[in-house]
Amino acid sequence: MSGARMGTKMDYDEAMQMFREGEYGLKPQNEIATSTLHLTDRERILKDFNSWFDTSTRIAGLGQEKPHEHRSTEAQKGITGYVGINIGDKDICFVDERGIAVAEVYRYAVMGTIYLDKILNVHLGEDVLDNPEVRSAHDLTQLSAGHNYTELEHHWDLAYGYYDFWKPLAQSEGLPALKDSHRHIFQCFVRGRTYMETSRYDEIKLQADTIRHELGRVVAARAMNLLVGANTFANLKENPKHAFRLLSQAYGLIYASQFARNAQGQPFITYQETRKLLQTLEREGGLWDKERLLGEEKDEGSLRHLAAQIGERFGVSPEEIKK
Repeated sequence: MSGARMGTKMDYDEAMQMFREGEYGLKPQNEIATSTLHLTDRERILKDFNSWFDTSTRIAGLGQEKPHEHRSTEAQKGITGYVGINIGDKDICFVDERGIAVAEVYRYAVMGTIYLDKILNVHLGEDVLDNPEVRSAHDLTQLSAGHNYTELEHHWDLAYGYYDFWKPLAQSEGLPALKDSHRHIFQCFVRGRTYMETSRYDEIKLQADTIRHELGRVVAARAMNLLVGANTFANLKENPKHAFRLLSQAYGLIYASQFARNAQGQPFITYQETRKLLQTLEREGGLWDKERLLGEEKDEGSLRHLAAQIGERFGVSPEEIKK
């Protein structure tokens, strides 16, 4: 998707085959939004993924008389194309008519719909941690067939494994909101595993609650920084196209945020609320609308206004994302 290579029906079919069937028995489509918390929205989420594939084919020129020439067109407002010095550059991205790089959106949407969902809502969810059968089997040290761990231990370890995908984003890199976030998350995983040795379930749940809290801040702080960080604003002021990749990553993280939960286990934001926030980036001229995006926090439709809305929901202040 990142190279906008779906310019022929064969290319498209191969990409969709990989999405639906995957490799080595892992089917990406089947892993999206699998938690009970998100089953009601799963069909809409899958439609969003399909729409990103369709947009990528449009960018690649599928159905055009000369797809290669279409793909090689430099992006303009209202016209799909590449963003970069020239089509041969390594560091280019392909955007839709609104300037949104769907490959970046897809990348971070996967981070939320698969990895974050599995961490917080599947393996550390109530269906596991509050399950009396899982607890009983753990108390009796009933090991999973062919393995040396209990079902509870296995779920905890899987959650930690999926956290590996989020670990780079949890590193603070100078963001006050994320100071010590990775350390806190890591320590909670270690403590939780230790508490399993003596079946201290209240303590285990407390560690899971803290992991939820910290990962929620990670999603929000990263999205906010991509929206209003110094790098984004400097690029946007110089030329809107220079900020498209960063803002598209923010779009993907905002989409991913619906899978975060607070320490009490409640979602910070729903699917519908997420879509409403994203309309800020989609409306009117999209990411090409420089003047609107650079507006003040009080101006609806500005990046500052959008970042403030996210921060309010997740408990992250604008000051906490300033390096």
